[in-house]
Amino acid sequence: MSQMKLPQAGLVLWMCVMNRVLDTAAAALLITQCVIMQYTSITCSWKTADHHLNISSYTLQINKASCETKHSFISVGVCNTRGSNCSVHPIDSAFHCFCVDLLASTPNGSIHSQPYFFKGVNAVKLSPPEIKDLKPAERRPGCLQVDWRMAEIFPKNEKVYILLQMEYTTHNQTRSQTIQAFSKETLELCDLHPGSKYTVRLRAQDSRAHAHWSLWTSIDTTTAEKAPSAAPRLWRLIQPAEEAGKRRLTLLWKPVSWPEVNGVVLSYSASCRSDLGSSQWTCGTVNASRHSCILTVSDDLCHCSLTATNSAGTSPPAHISIPAHTQAEEPPPPRIISVTPLDDTQIKVEWRAAPNQSESGFVVQWTSVPYIEPTSLHWEHMNETARSFILTGLLPEIPYNLSVVSLHGRQAGSDMSVIAFTREGAPSVGPDVTVLKTSSSGVLLKWDPVPLEKLHGFIHSYTVIYSIHGKEKSVKVEAHVELIHLSELTEGTYNICVMAHTAVGTAAGPCQMVVVGLEDVQVIPILLCALLLCFLILIIPVCLRMRIKQCLCPTVPDPSKSSLSIWSNTKLYQHNLPSTSTMSSILPVDWTTIYQDYVEKDYVPVQVFTSHAPHDSNEPEAKTYDSTSAITFLDPKLSPAQAFHTHLLNQSYTKPDHVIPAGYKEDPQPSSDHLLFDSLFSCKSNEADLCGYIHVSQTYTPVIKTIDTYRTLDLNECPHFLQVLPKDTSTTMVHCSINNESCDTGVSQSHSLQPNKT
Repeated sequence: MSQMKLPQAGLVLWMCVMNRVLDTAAAALLITQCVIMQYTSITCSWKTADHHLNISSYTLQINKASCETKHSFISVGVCNTRGSNCSVHPIDSAFHCFCVDLLASTPNGSIHSQPYFFKGVNAVKLSPPEIKDLKPAERRPGCLQVDWRMAEIFPKNEKVYILLQMEYTTHNQTRSQTIQAFSKETLELCDLHPGSKYTVRLRAQDSRAHAHWSLWTSIDTTTAEKAPSAAPRLWRLIQPAEEAGKRRLTLLWKPVSWPEVNGVVLSYSASCRSDLGSSQWTCGTVNASRHSCILTVSDDLCHCSLTATNSAGTSPPAHISIPAHTQAEEPPPPRIISVTPLDDTQIKVEWRAAPNQSESGFVVQWTSVPYIEPTSLHWEHMNETARSFILTGLLPEIPYNLSVVSLHGRQAGSDMSVIAFTREGAPSVGPDVTVLKTSSSGVLLKWDPVPLEKLHGFIHSYTVIYSIHGKEKSVKVEAHVELIHLSELTEGTYNICVMAHTAVGTAAGPCQMVVVGLEDVQVIPILLCALLLCFLILIIPVCLRMRIKQCLCPTVPDPSKSSLSIWSNTKLYQHNLPSTSTMSSILPVDWTTIYQDYVEKDYVPVQVFTSHAPHDSNEPEAKTYDSTSAITFLDPKLSPAQAFHTHLLNQSYTKPDHVIPAGYKEDPQPSSDHLLFDSLFSCKSNEADLCGYIHVSQTYTPVIKTIDTYRTLDLNECPHFLQVLPKDTSTTMVHCSINNESCDTGVSQSHSLQPNKT
């Protein structure tokens, strides 16, 4: 008996253990919710608490059940999935109760979830409503008109359960309202901002299924504009102008903030007028993309105004007063308490209002250093209760000039400025040192401060470093010191430079070579300069004297160095010519007649040829040459008509004013214009006194009668002319026979004698 009870006890124990395991597995598989899309489907979702079950698939079974007994009796449908939700469709109605079973398949078997029971009307999720039209309401700028409808058709008794929720958002401001959906199909959303863009969304819900809303349907639109309800924020920057009595005024403004702008600003209009006269200055219509305007105004008290305009109208004007040039800006500025860097891009500035002053507001302004242009100035209006402001959008290691200005109505007071960094850095350059004076044992140094934009921080101190022969010494001074005297130095050449220190790093400037203790070296350049000055003082009068002497007494040419110097045996007689009787004895009588009759023709060129008969022929041979000069020798044994072998120049002659009977006309001023010919008559005779040479000067004009224009004289007409014909173009000696004796004639240059037509 006892043996039979032992196996039964083991079976019961095993069944208990398996039930416990199955109950545990069923607890790990849980259905969370079921949603009914009316006339469409039922979708159920679940979750698994134990992920180590290795579930391969799920089977969802939905049955209609009795709402009272919760027993299943009609199957609606089955679906399989590997996910965490599954849908069964179609369904005929949501007015039922449903029971849901979930079966999970694992390698060790199937796991059933606990049955999930729900009423259909409590799980209905409606389809999203449809927005047919959304537009601004007529004659109501702050309202929108919404036309909508539901996608499903509801029985009349079901419409009372349908709710509609409207949500409208602008500039991150969201408002919503929920109404009965079928109260009216045209809705109005009012109390909106004019000229603002809105996003309108709608969704629906069955009030019996309060946990399920439909999806959103959204659409965007813009409300109707109206004129801006507030003025722009106006500020100014005053700078001196190039013209006397004028100032350069830069008006700065910020756009009208939302929602007072009531639309989109199209343009701005800025102008200023003087209180002492009728002068007015205007910027005209300024495009909405610009936020500044530059005017040149007088030194008098001015009032400026600014308005903004959109499609619906113009804003109220913003006003600001510009004090006169001689008027001090009052009231006093507020006191800046602290400037605290928050991070690399932000600084917090705090201030305290001036005592016994009633401010209407403050203006915090800042700009990077160096100041570039008026548009680089940043500023912000603060109300009268503000005592701090956080500057954003800054850069590290960049100096910023901060100031706070108090406002009293339209008048702005003076400001107080400070320099601040978000984060300091090491200087990029060091100071340049200048040597002001050296002595036998010291040197006086000065340096200019490094520009603020290159410091990247605040200067804490300077260090002067000087070295000689590899030995280096240094002197540290405070940040405000820019002049130092190094004393007790030995003679020699020092290398000196200055270093600038900030809280983060150091930078050294260029070094200078300075000689200490050699003062005599400085005297040498002074002495050299003095000697050079004395030399200039002495040499300038000498140069001027030679120049003046050359102008007053020019150099006279030396005749011995002229071309006439080749006539070594010639005695020149330029003005002391023989008398008329003497010349008559030399020249034939018919020559004198020819000279005296020259007055019959004027400016006629004459070409005369002379010939010489060779010794071996009785017939003369005539050759034509064009020669500019000729030298004829006189043989005393020849007749006067044969003694002068002369080449007359082929050139034009000027008619003389009167004829000298002796055959010569003397010109007191020798001129080349009256030159007829230049010949040299010479003679060699032991019997006569004419043993020298006779030179007919260019200043004496013989009168020659022209036989015919451009006609060659026949030898019969001039038998007394003998022509010397050279054999080449060089200097030629021609031999002639006179009474069976020879004589030489030298021709310096021979050319072809051709008639020259003038």
